[in-house]
Amino acid sequence: MSSNPSLKIIRKWVLFLLGIVVLYGSYVLSQRIADSNPPPRKKAENTVKDVYVRKVENKSYQIQIPSNGVLMAYKRISITARVQGVMKTINPLFKTGQSYKAGQTLVQIESADFESNVIAQRATLYNLITSVLPDLQLDFPQAYPTWVDYLKNFNVELPVPTLPKMDEITRLFVSGRGIISNFYALQNLEQNLIYYKIKAPFSGVLITTNATEGSLIRPGQLLGEFIKPGEYELMVSLPKSYVEKIAVGASVELKSIDTNRVYQGTITRINAKVNRQTQTVEVYIRVNDPNLKEGMYLEAEIDAIEFNNVFAMDRGLLNGDQQIYIVEEGKLILKKIEVLHFTETLAIVRGLENGTEIIAQPIIGAYEGMEVNPTILETTN
Repeated sequence: MSSNPSLKIIRKWVLFLLGIVVLYGSYVLSQRIADSNPPPRKKAENTVKDVYVRKVENKSYQIQIPSNGVLMAYKRISITARVQGVMKTINPLFKTGQSYKAGQTLVQIESADFESNVIAQRATLYNLITSVLPDLQLDFPQAYPTWVDYLKNFNVELPVPTLPKMDEITRLFVSGRGIISNFYALQNLEQNLIYYKIKAPFSGVLITTNATEGSLIRPGQLLGEFIKPGEYELMVSLPKSYVEKIAVGASVELKSIDTNRVYQGTITRINAKVNRQTQTVEVYIRVNDPNLKEGMYLEAEIDAIEFNNVFAMDRGLLNGDQQIYIVEEGKLILKKIEVLHFTETLAIVRGLENGTEIIAQPIIGAYEGMEVNPTILETTN
């Protein structure tokens, strides 16, 4: 009997504690549910974006086309042998970097054997003319004194003198004796004798040599290269679309990348052929300066055609339809413009009035009618 009241008391306390736990759990659960609900959204405010703008100032713009190339001598020759023989030793020696004056001997090839043959042919012609003198005296007395004087001036050690003037009958007689054919054959030999000595056509420097004194020289052998320093030519390859905008005589600014020195050149030739693979055209620039050397690498800024009443702007501001955002009454307006030329960073355009405000930097999410707060950005074109 006594245990029943105790069990009832224990049951009451257990139920009481369970009730407290349930109430506490319900409170915690309700708090978590309340915290998980997102706060009410605030109504978006209509903000005005700050942008930088530039004022249009139309002016003349000279297009400069950048390019580069390797400098080559304007006057250069390949020294090639036309006869065979041993290369003789002369002063100065045939060495790379050696300077020569115009007319000075570059190469001399041993010609004793060939020269002896030429002398023998001269003697043959002399004897042939001598043999016809009696016939000339009898049949052509008016021509006889002329041929006697010719023989007096004939020296087998010297180049054969030009044949005397003759009338038609005398020419036929002399030709029938083989004198004229022998004369021209001898002239051909004398011309070949000249090739044993190669002279400088102009004052210059040897830049390469492929033979030395004592070498056996053969016909067609390349002996070296000879240039005139101070006069050079730069060949650059330009896109065919650029070539239409330049002309012969245009000035070019050349810059050496290692010394930063600037030289002035002129376009002298433009090739009429387009390279099939690269679709470029060769343009040749003439430059004269004693400080330049063949093989130097130069950068060229070529002055192309000049545009008037145009504006130079960042090409990144244009969209695909060649439109740009301008600012009118605090709003962005799309305006169609005419693009005349593109450089690497700029677009040369026409169609903007002076004083028009254009955006100076691209705006993310820009749209026509967007409200903006413009700030003038002072820059130079």
